[in-house]
Amino acid sequence: MSTHISYTVESPIPAYSASECSESEYDPNDERWDDWEEETQDSKCLFCKDLFNVTTELFQHCKERHGFDFQALRVELKLDFYQSIRLINYIRNQVLNNSELENTVSYSIPDIQTIISDDTYLKPVHEDDPLLYAFDSTDIDEFDVNIPSEKLIDHDDQEALSASLNITTPLEHELLKRLRIVEEKLSNTEVQLRKTENQFEEYRNMVKESFFDSYFDAESEKSVNSLKLTSNYETNDYYFNSYAKNDIHEEMLKDRVRTESYRDFIYENKDLFKDKVVLDVGCGTGILSMFAAKAGASKVFSVDKSAIIFRAKDIVKENKLDDVITLFNGKIEDVVLPVQKVDIIISEWMGYFLFFEGMLDSLIVARDRLLAPDGIIAPSHNRLLFAAIEDEELFNDTLNFWNDVYGFKMTSMKRPIHTSAIIDYVAPDSLISDAVSIKEVPLHTIRKSQLNFTSPFTLEISRDGTVHGFLGYFDTWFTRDGHCISLSQNVNDKNDKIDGVTSFTTGPQGGITHWRQTIFLLEHGIHVKKGTTIVGTIDCHKSIENYRDLDFEICYSIVKVGEDPKCAITHKQNFYLR
Repeated sequence: MSTHISYTVESPIPAYSASECSESEYDPNDERWDDWEEETQDSKCLFCKDLFNVTTELFQHCKERHGFDFQALRVELKLDFYQSIRLINYIRNQVLNNSELENTVSYSIPDIQTIISDDTYLKPVHEDDPLLYAFDSTDIDEFDVNIPSEKLIDHDDQEALSASLNITTPLEHELLKRLRIVEEKLSNTEVQLRKTENQFEEYRNMVKESFFDSYFDAESEKSVNSLKLTSNYETNDYYFNSYAKNDIHEEMLKDRVRTESYRDFIYENKDLFKDKVVLDVGCGTGILSMFAAKAGASKVFSVDKSAIIFRAKDIVKENKLDDVITLFNGKIEDVVLPVQKVDIIISEWMGYFLFFEGMLDSLIVARDRLLAPDGIIAPSHNRLLFAAIEDEELFNDTLNFWNDVYGFKMTSMKRPIHTSAIIDYVAPDSLISDAVSIKEVPLHTIRKSQLNFTSPFTLEISRDGTVHGFLGYFDTWFTRDGHCISLSQNVNDKNDKIDGVTSFTTGPQGGITHWRQTIFLLEHGIHVKKGTTIVGTIDCHKSIENYRDLDFEICYSIVKVGEDPKCAITHKQNFYLR
């Protein structure tokens, strides 16, 4: 809120000494001072309908009128930020369902440890509850570090400082000690304030993305902004936040190739899942967890760092599977499960060009730490494939468009296109070469150190035409025992069902998937004849700036029929996927 004050100077403004200026010089009720008051929203008592502008007064009222000392309970139980949030929402929920509590003069909570651990109570009872974003300020106001003065400055330093300030009397020495205590308290208070602000902001975003799509309208936005919170997210928190909303999950669930492949493997191999303990890494809405539960798993642990986990909990309860499925909000690297090992790990970890988003790193951590020696991973094997494409329409729409834009040349606009990989669908007849494997990914044995790679390739041109770029996509297999897939085996092999194998491709010749294909457009189209070979290497590695992104270097030579490969010119082009 900005405040504008206007005045006219008709005569010099008199100066006053400190002794001449007293509290009687102004009226605290003067309406002109109202402009300086920050607009805040009153908080409702935890029990009755009384409203309070100051949080400390609200909790004092709860203590005196309703016999519930929130602050004392926090101190006694050493409740952290989220435990306190759960406690407030629990009480609000109890009062909502029992109006007699509005007049209670004594209140206690049975089994409080269960309540403060139940993520159900992270959901606000009232959509616009300012108390959830202000309660911790009482701790900051009353923050007391209780640091002995002798701990703040040693004797020698104190003598040196006293000498530099010409401090001689005992009173001055005592005042110096007290000043140091105050400085230390202020420093600690600032640290605590920053931590609290970050927690409020994190909770605010979680509520916004998980519980109330329209929660932050103009009024509530204004009231929460008055807290002047700041965000201090991890660099890659954007990744988890991107999975907090509905649209991305709707797209994945509507991807029938993807979802039905997981379902078919689980349902067609129920004997594998019966009475087994299953871990779902990156569970999202919980669809794979529910497949596993329906297949007879005795217990399913579902883990996701994204705030979608809170909707997943509602979904699991709605389908009456909460006795089998337990959900955890956090990174798999940090979550502690109540078991030492699991029998099966299921995960839909794959990204664009298979490795984009870097989720395979987390799956490897889960496998190495939690999978039983004879356990299985579903899916168990991935294959990354590479081919040449001819797509004049895509080439013209993407690159040549900039040669003539309403009569003007804008060729500088091509530069990012030459380096940015494109995620799009390619028609099957765009393939102008065979597709070759550039990376086999056996999930039972792959190591993190193998996720950056350089692979050679040789592509044989299948018809006369023009190569406009290269194409990347992946195939996926689910096997009963986690065995590696031979290079000669293709997806949807006729023997798959006999062996209990399920597979799918994200390539142009398969059904449409949300992964689409990854396209690397060349700077210029290259005319080729049938039988020509393209020989080269592709280097794929995680970006230095963000390990979830990918950087590529493609080196290639066009070798005509009968030509010595050593005589062919080598071309190089760099790409990135962000």
